[in-house]
Amino acid sequence: MKYQRLATRSRSGVRLWIAAWGLLAAPGAMASCRVSDFTTRPLSSLNEVQRLSFVRQMTQAEYDWLKRSPSGDANYEPLIVQSADRASARKAAQAKLDGLHMPNVNDYATIWASDALDDEQLRNFVACSSNRRPGIVFAGRSAGPATFSLSFAHLTPIGIEKIRLRLVASRNIANIDQFEAFLDKLGEKDQYAAQTFPLTLSRPSEGAVVVLRAGWETPLFVYIPAYPWPDVH
Repeated sequence: MKYQRLATRSRSGVRLWIAAWGLLAAPGAMASCRVSDFTTRPLSSLNEVQRLSFVRQMTQAEYDWLKRSPSGDANYEPLIVQSADRASARKAAQAKLDGLHMPNVNDYATIWASDALDDEQLRNFVACSSNRRPGIVFAGRSAGPATFSLSFAHLTPIGIEKIRLRLVASRNIANIDQFEAFLDKLGEKDQYAAQTFPLTLSRPSEGAVVVLRAGWETPLFVYIPAYPWPDVH
């Protein structure tokens, strides 16, 4: 009887924990990490694909701040200044990106939105994002004609067991064996602080893919765009 009461309390505790985690993980439960908080570069210094990708995913706070900026200043972006609200600006940016007619353009835009950050800024950005949601969080940037600097973190484990980051699959990565050895060396942990690894593309003119998995979580697909950035017409 005592065991049954203990088991009941244990199950209740688990249910309460899951409910609490659900509230924390729910959209809007915690403020989103903003790309603009991690860079000193003005929006006008980015190329059009980077700006469109930023606008596509900008937070309401970023939109409000940029909307208040006077036309022609260092942060000027026509899609923001001329928009009625954030939703219309994001929709316009998405339409221009869709006009590139590229496979996986939304996955590439996830990278382009923050690839103006340097490696330290990217690590700070993914660490901030990882503190707000479970699973692997990643970002990256072009670090040379054939080098993609991948930053990632996993700071929100569920606390049941240690996890291990594993390589599931890849395409167009020349040094994938080195990356797999890098992950193996990290070993099993409760959480993974922000890391950076330089991936070398076998064919720089083509996109690449890396598939990672943390423990038994759903595999994460990292779609790496080819650089330089495409032209928007």
